[in-house]
Amino acid sequence: MAGQPPRVDRDDARPLHVQIFDILHQQISSHALPPGSALPTEDELQQQFGVSRSVVRQALASLADRGLIHRQRGRGSVVAAAPVLRRSVQRAGGLSEQAVAQGQQLRTHVVSVQPSAPPDAALDELGTGRAWQIERVRYLDDVPVAYMRTWVPRELFPHFTEELLEGNSLLALMRAHGYTPAGGPRHVQAVAADPNLAYSLEVETGDPLLLLEGVTRDTSGQGLEWFSVWHRANTVFDVDAQVATTPAAISPEQVTRLRSMARELDAALAEIDGTR
Repeated sequence: MAGQPPRVDRDDARPLHVQIFDILHQQISSHALPPGSALPTEDELQQQFGVSRSVVRQALASLADRGLIHRQRGRGSVVAAAPVLRRSVQRAGGLSEQAVAQGQQLRTHVVSVQPSAPPDAALDELGTGRAWQIERVRYLDDVPVAYMRTWVPRELFPHFTEELLEGNSLLALMRAHGYTPAGGPRHVQAVAADPNLAYSLEVETGDPLLLLEGVTRDTSGQGLEWFSVWHRANTVFDVDAQVATTPAAISPEQVTRLRSMARELDAALAEIDGTR
């Protein structure tokens, strides 16, 4: 019946504490239980789910281990605020290093590595239609913060596998293969989470995400990767904006054109003076 709280299913093969964990996890992810809000007490959860106190405590311990709740003596359990990931727009790659600088630890899980043709926009940059499509999820304090879809040329990196990439830096592996990433153009836009992204990032379908797309080239201009990275809303992009202190440089062609215009103006003024 609509409006009834979710309950455990005793015909489900999953243990009861896992079912309760999943129910509460979904409520936290969907913000039905927003950050800072109090969870029901252990007694209330016992009554709601019809289970023993030990089962409830197992579920709460799992939530606390994932960093999703804080358990405080005398205050019960409180939903934790989502960790904030900060990254610099000007810096290409090095997301793990940026997190470490903030006192945080990023973890990477490789979803898949498979042969795939890159998007049309990436063909010229990579110089090939034979690429690996790499799908990864980045976690901060066990909370998913970014979903990454990357295409890399198979000719340059023929030995890439899920096992090789799991937990490792993609740019570090490129360096190990003799290619030095140098950077490239990027752009950021706001998009809505589709069902697959929502599932992987533990948000609701339609929730806002920040999409960062671009290419990373090596020092010779060879395209090493074309990527799309979807960030949860708890990502902060830092931009070091500078005010121009000198006029923009004028090209030699502009100087020549300005001198020609000045000569024409002088000639026109001389004709005007001659008719007076």
